Amino acid sequence: MLKERFSLMPEGDPENPPFLYGTHYSNPGYVMYWLVRAAPGHLLRLQSGKFDAPDRMFHSMQESWTSVLSNPADVKELIPEFFVKDLAVKFLSANEALPLGSRQNGKSIDAVELPPWADSTVDFVIRHRQALDESDYVNGHVNEWIDLIFGYKQRGPESVKADNVFHHMTYATSRDLEKIEDAVHRDAIEQQAQEFGQTPNQLFEKKHPLRMRKKGGKGPGELPLAPEENEATCIVTVVKECLL
Repeated sequence: MLKERFSLMPEGDPENPPFLYGTHYSNPGYVMYWLVRAAPGHLLRLQSGKFDAPDRMFHSMQESWTSVLSNPADVKELIPEFFVKDLAVKFLSANEALPLGSRQNGKSIDAVELPPWADSTVDFVIRHRQALDESDYVNGHVNEWIDLIFGYKQRGPESVKADNVFHHMTYATSRDLEKIEDAVHRDAIEQQAQEFGQTPNQLFEKKHPLRMRKKGGKGPGELPLAPEENEATCIVTVVKECLL
């Protein structure tokens, strides 16, 4: 449906170029969706002092995961809290001072419903972090995510091929804003970015290498870099250090 709409949008208009997604993966609403239990005040400010209906709030990992897989308009990304053990309790557990109510089926949403393989909120986050650090699948594919978010598939023809085209206002940078003389128009773009999200700066213009592994490592998880890129700085290492 999104691709069909994209194909029908007129081309050649720099003010309104075609896009696939009207919402964005990096916006305050998505972040606060995950953090309602840890920072309810921020969500209330974002939503004019009101919580959303319980059925639409973050209450189940399985249902949030299913929504992202089945709803083309749901482009949520995980936030760092999913990988930091010390933050697990705050955003996944019930907050006694914050009763969030119940869904239409009568189930309370005070605490997040975890997958059956997780023994606790801490166990859930520890396993998530282990997957980020050690999973063969992540090692073999995290570079593809980097290509979409920070790399050569973020903008231009490659983003079209990868079905990774968002509303043009989400690509505005501070330099773009400085070029706009009309203060009203500039403020409107800034407000758009604050409410609906903004694409991060593009860091790479060519395919990102596979994750670097320790020398001497064995097994299916050993993924050497391409010869011409073996001196490249791997953003995966930078992201992991930020999470420590």
